[in-house]
Amino acid sequence: MLACGNKIAEKPEKLLSEKEMENILYDITLLQAIRSYTPSILNKNNVDAKNYVYRKYNIDSITLAQNHKYYASDLEKYEELQKRVSERLEKERDKWQKGTKADKKTTKKSLKSKSSTSIKSLGTGRSTMTQDNESPNPAH
Repeated sequence: MLACGNKIAEKPEKLLSEKEMENILYDITLLQAIRSYTPSILNKNNVDAKNYVYRKYNIDSITLAQNHKYYASDLEKYEELQKRVSERLEKERDKWQKGTKADKKTTKKSLKSKSSTSIKSLGTGRSTMTQDNESPNPAH
């Protein structure tokens, strides 16, 4: 089999399916983004980014390297793989952006409601700020 004049790399001893490789590339890309922008999330959740993929997919670095080389040696197949990874990441990003917008709207509504309640409570002499911040459980 030839790809752009180059031979396809030798088939790895432990060949991962195309879907597994896509999932691994997705996870690696996501982990790299998280590590770059919000590394504290990984720390808070005790995620060891360097070993996450190996543990999740029960593979070692040699298996990953051989499979990456194998899939990357077929440019058409690898571009399709990368395209699917990018599409998944875009969907995930869009989902989070929509969630963030919805959260902002909910927060604005909540703040307006609390402001309205606070203003109304001025006539009763009670502060809603204390009510809002009090925990129903005295242990907190």
